[in-house]
Amino acid sequence: LGDQGSNYRASCQIARTVVRLLLALVQTTRPLSSLVAGMLSASVVIAAQGRLSLVSVAAGLAMTILTMFGFVVNDVMDFDKDARAGVRRPIATGELSKSEAVLFAAALLLSAYLTSPAGGSGERVLAVTSLGLVAYSPLAQRYPLGKGAYVAVLCCAPLLYGSVTGGVRLSWLSYATLACFVLGREALMDSDELVGDRRSGIETIAGILGCSRTRRIGAIVMLLSAALLVGIERGTIGRIVALATLLSLMFVFVWPGLSDAKRIHLSRFPMLIGAVAIACRAK
Repeated sequence: LGDQGSNYRASCQIARTVVRLLLALVQTTRPLSSLVAGMLSASVVIAAQGRLSLVSVAAGLAMTILTMFGFVVNDVMDFDKDARAGVRRPIATGELSKSEAVLFAAALLLSAYLTSPAGGSGERVLAVTSLGLVAYSPLAQRYPLGKGAYVAVLCCAPLLYGSVTGGVRLSWLSYATLACFVLGREALMDSDELVGDRRSGIETIAGILGCSRTRRIGAIVMLLSAALLVGIERGTIGRIVALATLLSLMFVFVWPGLSDAKRIHLSRFPMLIGAVAIACRAK
């Protein structure tokens, strides 16, 4: 009985360790933010083909996985900065070792390429995006004032990948609207992370303009981008979805009692709706 009890406790301990590891891996991939990128690619293909297909699902899955890869790589490279800033992420807190994270990132990158239905130009978009994701952290730490613009450009990659996979072209207004929304959201994040960035010796736009001013600018840019999306949509469905983006974003900003971090987190939902609205222009 004693041996059985010891074996049972050992099995439970192993199970708990595995569960903690899996949860840490999932948390590191930022699943909701990654899903926004995948949804954008998939929605463009669906709009181009006029139906849901295996190609659209595979394209969305490939971009989601690639975005997850980017978040994991980012956390590995930002380990020292995040640890000094007190960021509660699995790699920074030691729940997930850097070697485990690197192996996980490699598996994600391989999975993204194996899942991708696009060849030729689509594969080149994935390759350039992969390099851009790897280069983000070093460039952001060296040139922190430009990191918001860099992220805004990177976030256009899912839109480009979806258009290449679906065989359609999107206007520059679609890319500009998405980039401006992301740029505004990055400003909000800079204002919320100002204390941690200063501990790490990083001076962002929020450090120059101040938290409150940066927060206002970020919110205004996001709202104007959502309003522009309503204005440029021509189809009925596109306008309805774009209007839902604007209204949901306004709701996030006017909801009383929310912390800035919570508003930033909730803004992913209007961004997800907006991804669908932008994709409606791919017809």
